[in-house]
Amino acid sequence: MAAAATTTSVLLLCVAAFLAVAAHGKPAPYKTGDLVTNSCANFRAYDWSPHLTRKLCESTLRSHKQSTAAKSKRDLALVAMDLLQSAAAKVDGVLRNHSDSGHHSKGTALALQYCRLDYAAVARTIPMCRAMVQEYKPVSPPNSGDNNDGDYYDCIARLGNAAANCWGYVLVDDDLAKVVSKEVAEVFQRATLVRAMTEVMLGSNVDDSH
Repeated sequence: MAAAATTTSVLLLCVAAFLAVAAHGKPAPYKTGDLVTNSCANFRAYDWSPHLTRKLCESTLRSHKQSTAAKSKRDLALVAMDLLQSAAAKVDGVLRNHSDSGHHSKGTALALQYCRLDYAAVARTIPMCRAMVQEYKPVSPPNSGDNNDGDYYDCIARLGNAAANCWGYVLVDDDLAKVVSKEVAEVFQRATLVRAMTEVMLGSNVDDSH
């Protein structure tokens, strides 16, 4: 009972964190002429862990070959979604193999099932979010409401909630933590990257390419 209560508390904290408003605010605009560096320098900071730092933002985006061909902030949001999709699929494969190995407690077996359901939700939701971002065109003035910004935030919140839910289960399960704690944390970081790059995109100046 105590373990269940702890798990519920962690999950609620994770979900609430992903829906929270930025705690540290937005840094001053930083221009270097490099799209990845500019975008990562200007994303909104959040007060949850694992933290998405400017350095991690840059290195993660640059790990995808399409980042070098990106011409707009929209392109980087799409790159972030591809990175989340590949990370979630990789972790789901690890969870499947771990589940097939057997010899788990009932709690661990349930956590494995719940995590796989969470990653299935990520897999179902990414194409929807990706299609919305693909069709994005900036308006003037930015954040005027003409972009239906709430639709974007609802979609990326679904991705973040699913990633946070599995991370919450793993945090309180020693068996799973030994196997996938780092990988599950990475999935949540990439979900945060999707949110960050989508926010940067929605704040784009009308003169930006699209």
